[in-house]
Amino acid sequence: MARKTVITKVLDANAQDGIIEFPQNRTLYVDQFTDEAPTTDEEREGFKAKSMKEVFEHFQPKKDGVAMESEDGGTVYEDFEFRSVKDFDDDALIAQSGLLSGEQAKIDAYNAVIRQLEKNKALRNTLKDAAARGNLANALKALLAELEDAD
Repeated sequence: MARKTVITKVLDANAQDGIIEFPQNRTLYVDQFTDEAPTTDEEREGFKAKSMKEVFEHFQPKKDGVAMESEDGGTVYEDFEFRSVKDFDDDALIAQSGLLSGEQAKIDAYNAVIRQLEKNKALRNTLKDAAARGNLANALKALLAELEDAD
């Protein structure tokens, strides 16, 4: 059975709630996406837009100084701008953030290693044997040292 989402709004402290039915196939974002309060009467009374594009162009929502924790436990502050609804997608947020982009690169690298382990039977067998695993670790350390010397 389909569920209906009902959104209520208070029109006045003594008034009954206004009820708006919200379709299930829609997404509603409710948050403050700007750090500044409205400054003009038009913004206070409500902006009448005909499209989402007009809303984004008019209000130019952004969040400055979003605090994120880095891998070493430090705090990193980054700014995010929203020019369309697609800017709220994970990929768009990652593209705007240096910290998130770096973390995504690490995740992609780890996933590539996992895929290799799943596909490469010889490598899996090498990792099962303690002596072979030690030899592989030594070879990788030597390769890493050689790459660092090349820089």
